Amino acid sequence: MPSLLDAVRAAFSPELVRHVASRLGEAESSVSKAVSGIVPMVLCGLINQAGSGASQAVFTMSRQAWLSTHYNVSTTTGMLGVLGSSVASGNGLVTGQAVLEKLFGTGSHVLVEPIKNFAGIREESADTLLRLVGTVLPALLGQYAAGRQLQAAGLASELAASKGAVRALLPAGLQGLVGLLWWSGLATGLSHPAAPARSLTSVVRERMVSVLDWTVQRYSMLVALVGGVVMLCFALAGTAAGTEAPVQPAPIRLPATAVSQEMEAETGLRPLETKELGLF
Repeated sequence: MPSLLDAVRAAFSPELVRHVASRLGEAESSVSKAVSGIVPMVLCGLINQAGSGASQAVFTMSRQAWLSTHYNVSTTTGMLGVLGSSVASGNGLVTGQAVLEKLFGTGSHVLVEPIKNFAGIREESADTLLRLVGTVLPALLGQYAAGRQLQAAGLASELAASKGAVRALLPAGLQGLVGLLWWSGLATGLSHPAAPARSLTSVVRERMVSVLDWTVQRYSMLVALVGGVVMLCFALAGTAAGTEAPVQPAPIRLPATAVSQEMEAETGLRPLETKELGLF
C-alpha cells in the first residue's frame, strides 16, 4: 500500500506539470521547479499544525477539502478540474487561498515573490500554483484518510512519520523561507485568527532594523565607556602635575672680593665697604 508521500508524488506527476505549464504559458521545467518547492512547503505547514495540538482541525479541514472538490484529486483529470478551464475560473482555488491563510496566517501573496524568484515564473503563475497546491494537498489528505479509514490521530501519525522525508524535499532556496515564516510569526496556526498580511520584504527589513538598533546601542555604550576612561586618565594626569612644586633656578653666588675686584677693574671705582657706609 503506498504511503502518504507516495500518494502526493503520484498526484503531482510530470503529466500534470506539463498540462499546468501549458495552461499558464510557462516553461515546463519552471513549473516543475515551482511545484517541487510549493508541495513540501505546504506539507510542512500541515505537518506542523497536526503536531502542534491541531490534529483534529487538520483532519476536519482535509475532509472538507476532499468533499468540496467533487474531483478525484489523485488523478491528472481531477487536478485540472480543480484548476478550471482557465486561470481565473477555477473556483477550487478559492479554497487554496483560505488554506494558506490558515496554515501561514496570511494569504498566498506573501509567498508569491519568493516562489516567483525561485522558479523564474511570472507572479500570477506563482500565485495560481500556490493556491492550486493549497487546494489539492488537504483534499489529498482527506481522500487518503478516507481510503484507509483514518481519524484525526491516525492522520496526524502518518504526517509525523513523513516529517523528515518532507523536510528533505524542501529545496535549499526555500528552506530559509519556511524557517522565517515561523520565526516572524506569520505561521500562526489553525486555532488562531489570521494575522494581517505582511510582505516578506517588510518582515526581513524589520528584523534587520532591530539588529542594527541593537548593534548601535552596544557600540554607543562602548564608545561612551572608552571616552570616560580617557577623560579620567587626563584628569588624573593634570592633578598629579599640579601638586608638584615649580623648580626655581639656583642663584649664582660669587665671593664678595671677586665682585669688588671685577667692579674696580671695569669702572675704576672701588666699591664702598659696609663699614665706610656707616651701616654697622
